[in-house]
Amino acid sequence: MNPSYLFVFLDYFIPALLVVAVMLWRIALLKFCLFIIRATISGITSRLAGMAQAIRGKIDEINSQQIVFFTRGDNTSNLNRAMLYVQNNEDSNSIKVVIVVKNKEEVPPHLEEDLKFLGKAYPSINIEFVVLENVFGPRLIKELSQEWNIPINFMFIGSPGNHFMHGLSELGGVRLII
Repeated sequence: MNPSYLFVFLDYFIPALLVVAVMLWRIALLKFCLFIIRATISGITSRLAGMAQAIRGKIDEINSQQIVFFTRGDNTSNLNRAMLYVQNNEDSNSIKVVIVVKNKEEVPPHLEEDLKFLGKAYPSINIEFVVLENVFGPRLIKELSQEWNIPINFMFIGSPGNHFMHGLSELGGVRLII
């Protein structure tokens, strides 16, 4: 009994035994490999699904940010230009059209109808009409920004007329739609 013969025998026997074992247990080994792959993919998929949900939430948050457009009861073409500007240049899909008057009788009667028409023309934009009895100016803009939680740079005005008593710089960052 020579030990070197034993090592030569084992050098051939162990690989042959492994090949036979793999052939006998190949279904079990393949099922085990499949289990490992599925577990790995499941872990990755759940993380990716969480990331996708977080990204969708951020997109919805950005899209839900309201825009404010202060109007004097402008004609439909000026309101249409404001809608086009919001649609083409802003990520929001929601706009508040605000008219500031001394009393509610000053609101042009056609304004609400014009906004309903624009709502049909721009179905992707949610239009909210707000009538405020107040005086338009920097103080009102700041108050509305805080009350509605809308940054001042998301507020727009049309071209101010000659009778406008405030400079654009005094309005604190309100943007101008020409």
